[in-house]
Amino acid sequence: MRHRKMFAISTTAELARHLNVTPGEINHLVSRLNRQYRRRSRAKPDGTRRVLFVPSDKLKLLQRKIYDHILSKVPLLPCVKGGVSGSSPIRNAAMHTNKAVVFKLDIAQCFPSIRPTRVLAIFQSLGFGPEAAGLLTKLTTWQNELPQGVPTSNALTNLALVRVDWRITCVVERYGFTYSRWVDDLTFSGPKRILKFRSLFARIVETEGFQLKHEKTKTQLADERQTVTNFVVNTKVNLSREKRAAIKKEVTTAHGQGGDLSPSTAGKMFWLRTVNPNVGGRLVSRVVGR
Repeated sequence: MRHRKMFAISTTAELARHLNVTPGEINHLVSRLNRQYRRRSRAKPDGTRRVLFVPSDKLKLLQRKIYDHILSKVPLLPCVKGGVSGSSPIRNAAMHTNKAVVFKLDIAQCFPSIRPTRVLAIFQSLGFGPEAAGLLTKLTTWQNELPQGVPTSNALTNLALVRVDWRITCVVERYGFTYSRWVDDLTFSGPKRILKFRSLFARIVETEGFQLKHEKTKTQLADERQTVTNFVVNTKVNLSREKRAAIKKEVTTAHGQGGDLSPSTAGKMFWLRTVNPNVGGRLVSRVVGR
């Protein structure tokens, strides 16, 4: 599956006009990219650290324009849930409730594995000439990879994985399975027959140039806890029993001490109500009376 040519933009001037900036603004940022990023790291749940590249305000503004005027216009398959307007982790999880099998794959080092050559090919496939595509690639990649922490990276990841999504969709539609992808997390569900297709799904990802994080490959049957994007999905979308208990304890402890809940604690309480209206709703009523 190839991207449809949606644009006919070749020069810097044409690109600037499309993004509603001046050619000078583009050239200024491209010539000073080594000053436009700050490196940060953030702890991940597994104890490792995620490296983020935080762009300057001027570069971030231009990247947002690239997203708004270019990347957000490219249609994606319905299976794509992460980095898509109007979607959410809850909606992604809801696709996989009440299934005999939930099978999950995780792409290893997904963002760093997407090199500028792949990004350049994406922009060219959308109809950008060499000059414009080259500028767009320089503005959306850094240190030979797709940087995490910038406005364009999720969208470019989705476009880099379009052949993975298309090939998998051809299989799941034929056999009646369910497939969704939240950025680099791929989830499959269906009857027990899907177990025979696990190696095929993994092979599709790998033959498209990506590696899998095999320690995160999981098969979950209906008689055990099934989770998707951190939600339990055995019968309905829910937080785990442990998370529900922890939120209830934090809220009731803080409420019992008097005063208002902290923004963090209040946020967890209302989040619980969003996911589980019965449990969360009773907790909100007890604390705030509504």
